[in-house]
Amino acid sequence: MIKQLFTTALFVTVLATSTHAQSKLTVEKVYSAYLRNSGTIIEQGEIKGYFYLYQSDKIDRRTNEYTLQIVDENLNKVQEIKFEDTKKLSLLESAYNGNSLSFLFKNEEEKLLQMKVYDLDGTLKYTYSRPYNKKTDALMMQYETLHTDEGMNQTVFNLADKGYISVLPLRDGREQTYEVDMYSSEAKKQWTYIPDNDDQKYAFAEYLGSADSLVILEVIRKNKIMSGSGTAHLVGINPITKKKQFDIDDENDKYTFVPSSVLPVKGAGKFIAMGNYFDKNANIAKDASKGLAIYEIDNNGNILSKTYNSWAVDIAKHLPTNTKGKIDNIGYLYIHKMVPTSNGKFFIVGEGYKKQASAGGIALTALSAMSGSVGNTGVTKVVVTDLVVMEFDGGYKIKDANIYDKTNSTVLGGPMSDYSSQHALAMYIKMMGGFDYEFTTGKPEDNNFIICFSDWVKTSDYKGETFNAIRYNGTKFLRDKIELKSKASRMRVLPAKSGSIMIMEYYKKDKRLEFRLEKLG
Repeated sequence: MIKQLFTTALFVTVLATSTHAQSKLTVEKVYSAYLRNSGTIIEQGEIKGYFYLYQSDKIDRRTNEYTLQIVDENLNKVQEIKFEDTKKLSLLESAYNGNSLSFLFKNEEEKLLQMKVYDLDGTLKYTYSRPYNKKTDALMMQYETLHTDEGMNQTVFNLADKGYISVLPLRDGREQTYEVDMYSSEAKKQWTYIPDNDDQKYAFAEYLGSADSLVILEVIRKNKIMSGSGTAHLVGINPITKKKQFDIDDENDKYTFVPSSVLPVKGAGKFIAMGNYFDKNANIAKDASKGLAIYEIDNNGNILSKTYNSWAVDIAKHLPTNTKGKIDNIGYLYIHKMVPTSNGKFFIVGEGYKKQASAGGIALTALSAMSGSVGNTGVTKVVVTDLVVMEFDGGYKIKDANIYDKTNSTVLGGPMSDYSSQHALAMYIKMMGGFDYEFTTGKPEDNNFIICFSDWVKTSDYKGETFNAIRYNGTKFLRDKIELKSKASRMRVLPAKSGSIMIMEYYKKDKRLEFRLEKLG
């Protein structure tokens, strides 16, 4: 049974430099912290504060104390929630939806997944519980292998101010499917969507986003796990009716469209879907795409427009691209963000990734072969490369593109890098937090925004991590950089009030968290 204690201020464990416009906050007695279990509180596009949860004490050999802290945009303390629970409690993911916070816990002692929803005043509103079993083994394995400070949320996402959804992979014997759970933040209501009328044995679902009252998924279906590439579907689920709103495939289209990102068009009852498109008979798991497609779709699933930008013709005018979608020295492109501006322009932020020969892997594989053993080292590695910003016109045709160079970083090696498809590699890199892109902030509706990414540099003047900002002022892009000098065990950067960023640092040996605001430029 959880014992919850509520206080409105910290007097012992939290030290601050001032009470109003402070720029630094220190939290002591932090026994354990995943920095990814923190986030921003945003109202009408502006940063209003932050939340973070950590283990704050050890009560006895079976029980720990945990603390949820809420601070404002200047790092002033607002609320604090303490509770005691089993030491076998693990925080898996967290999310914010505009008026509440949610935390997904794994309670290993009771074999439960628990979703807790808090008001911003610190009140625990609802607790939702469900057992985990053999069907959710794939999910548990996913958390064990990919749960890093840098990783993205894998299953829990906000649904505007209505609540939260969780997309869970399920396995039953050789069959694999998924379910979508919705947890209301307005009343204690929970429901589950299970795919119906699906005679195919394998279905993989990825959350793309939400638009008005829709949850939008990319679903890959096939009859057998090892058979072909499957078929790609864009699925919309209505959380109000609790039914599937639409299921768009490309059976009657000229190309196969594999969506990877969606953007709602505010107040228009439609959304934009973007992704790669392939030849009709291509194997989407192995073959190269033909280019980037942008669809406009209304909330009933009707396709309003389709625009194709081919690698070989359209994009090659602005980037050194071959017919297989590879950009010279950059590789394949993963799309992070779509940014429409009020001056009629449409920007896309992407990041390169590619396979490279692994000298160490090749050597170990050769040694294994000479000794007669079978190795699993892999002969390739996957590296993340440069950032790419593309500009499109109002009809979604590419007009310009710029490459922002950064240091290549290795994110994956072994057999998976040898055999995985272009799309699968991108999803894996995203989940484990291997991309350097951080976030986009600002006000695109006023024709200004900032694209932020991290880098690691080695020069005669500085060696270490840097935080980079690409500013758009309505006419051109400018680049800023901050050197992130730190002795912290782990670090995370979050957006902050205009012109600033917020840096979180965890010092494991000292059991200390530090927060500070830094000016950009």
